[in-house]
Amino acid sequence: MAFNIKSLLTKFFVVAYQVFLKSLEKSANQTLDGIVFVNENNQIIWRNQNAADWLGLENSYASNNIRKYFSDPQFANFLNNPDSTKSLEFNAPADKEKYLSLQIIPFGEKDKLIVIRDISKPMQLAKVRTDFTANASHELRSPLTVISGYIEIMNQENNIPEEWREPIQEISRQTERMQSVLTDLLMLFQLESERENLSDQMIDLNAMALSTKQDIMASKQSPKSFTLNISDPFILLGDEFKIQSVLDNILENAIRYSDEQGEINISWFVDKDGGHLAISDNGIGIEQKHIERLTERFYRIDKGRSRALGGTGLGLAIVKHALQNHGATLEIKSKFGHGSEFICHFPIERIKQ
Repeated sequence: MAFNIKSLLTKFFVVAYQVFLKSLEKSANQTLDGIVFVNENNQIIWRNQNAADWLGLENSYASNNIRKYFSDPQFANFLNNPDSTKSLEFNAPADKEKYLSLQIIPFGEKDKLIVIRDISKPMQLAKVRTDFTANASHELRSPLTVISGYIEIMNQENNIPEEWREPIQEISRQTERMQSVLTDLLMLFQLESERENLSDQMIDLNAMALSTKQDIMASKQSPKSFTLNISDPFILLGDEFKIQSVLDNILENAIRYSDEQGEINISWFVDKDGGHLAISDNGIGIEQKHIERLTERFYRIDKGRSRALGGTGLGLAIVKHALQNHGATLEIKSKFGHGSEFICHFPIERIKQ
């Protein structure tokens, strides 16, 4: 009998491939993640049991398009542009009480590996934290209002001993600061809880920026110069109150970290990618190591300076969430000692001529 090495190698690779698939299936079913393999046409090749349970995959899933199981319109774009560094969060199609995070990893030449994680517990903890913050803020507002009222009466009283004047003024300053923190916390809570209820008003950014400039230049902390460069007549669709909050918080930072020679510029332009609102200043600037963390709650570069200047540490967190609610992003450019630029990038679908 002739020795057929080609036939032997073929059998060897078939057996090895079957062993590999069984090993893969065993490992995938033991993991806590959901795993789905799809081909270049997004048809399901294989899935483990967690993925089947969470996505509601039928037993005869083979060759079904993975899009069939997702109602979220973002998923299609996410699937067509796989990026293993990004994730998509959504409610499980088969269990709306479960919250999932999904990543897509290119596999082989054209296939994709979809990894799904159950993030229900972290999301529930985040909700508990948010609810606690909101409830505590509401509960604290009433006693602070009472304290503020009494402090105002005491400040107007002529018979208060002189040695009490300064402590009373300090109590007044700290009460105002706490009220500012609570106001910002409630604003942040509102932004986080109303993502799906965004109004689409027609916002004239030129008029908004002009009105804001007039208010700032009439205040005690006005910069040396404040210029507007808004030539495009395009209208922004969004929530006017939230966009005003974005503008106010960025400008507040610019003024706070500039001196009497401060120069501020607001520009607005539209291109094929969308609308871009840029606020620049010539202030003290930001070191690169801080930029990624600037939008975190209560993150401060210089805690002593921030508190002395009256900041709550929540302004840029509010900006970030307000922009996210509009499908927009915040880009921060800065060079320490040479000022900063904050650019809000709005998607093209929010621009109207």
